[in-house]
Amino acid sequence: HGFMPREVVVPQPITELTTRRMLVMEFIEGKKLIDGVREYFAEWAIENGTTLNKIEEEARRRIEQEGIIPAKYDGPSTLKISLYRQTLQIYNLLTKSGVVLYNGSLGWALSKPMAYLKPKNIPPNIPRYLDTLMRVHGYQMLADGIFQADPHGGNFLLLPDNRIGLIDYGATKRLTKKERLTACLLFAALHRNDEQVLFTMSDIGGYKSKYGRKDVLMKLIQFGYDSWGHDVTGGKNLQQFIDELKEADPWEEVPDNFVMAQFMSIRLRSLALGMNHPIKCSQWWGPIAEKMLRKEGLPYETWDYDQMMKYKPELNIQKHKFA
Repeated sequence: HGFMPREVVVPQPITELTTRRMLVMEFIEGKKLIDGVREYFAEWAIENGTTLNKIEEEARRRIEQEGIIPAKYDGPSTLKISLYRQTLQIYNLLTKSGVVLYNGSLGWALSKPMAYLKPKNIPPNIPRYLDTLMRVHGYQMLADGIFQADPHGGNFLLLPDNRIGLIDYGATKRLTKKERLTACLLFAALHRNDEQVLFTMSDIGGYKSKYGRKDVLMKLIQFGYDSWGHDVTGGKNLQQFIDELKEADPWEEVPDNFVMAQFMSIRLRSLALGMNHPIKCSQWWGPIAEKMLRKEGLPYETWDYDQMMKYKPELNIQKHKFA
């Protein structure tokens, strides 16, 4: 899909060492993405009279006690941060070059060399990293039907050239064609906020609850696959939000075909939130999903009840009973 080698790197398998039970891949140099981000903000915190631990503790308190999670990121864009990074890089280069020039001329003649100034700390371009990761995983799931289902922060490397390394595919999920098309319809409907399509999909998919409340179902779909921002949770902390939904209308039968897609969504949202960049998955995956549906000759507008039944995947229903 054009991501390699410009934006990401996937280590290639070493075939002579690989077996059916063990995959051996080449080594790629880099630090964990989350560690690289934390290093920058740890230094930034000290420069601003605090510590990274204090900032994280306050953010954790607000999430756990007040349920304050923005619906999505509302900060500087990828372009603005990129331009800022370039400005700082040029500043650092000119400053260093000036000291080198002075020390090699007047400083040498007077035996009074100038000390090098500490270079400006270059911020990570977090919006770009997350944009890349969301597009990569969206195409894995919705175009290829096979995806990394456990994309936590330790499975991404920040390479010296600022690309992202994708490692550890031990939790890889493969979808059938019907499951992939259903996933496309799901994220396209979430992006359009098309509640009727989502309700019809849930009905065909075998979802059953004690009271059949559609408002609870909609919240569960949004929370599970798309967002846990305050627009979904109403400002409640996450545990309180789920407990209240379960009390209001306990779910009794749920298909588990897409639990790994849900897990991937949750992992990526957790990674993004840990970098202070909350996301809505449908912002990226909705347009990709609609593109894939058109490519299959099944544009979003054609999905009525009969078409959903035609492409209904074989379901794995899990039954739950809550007191």
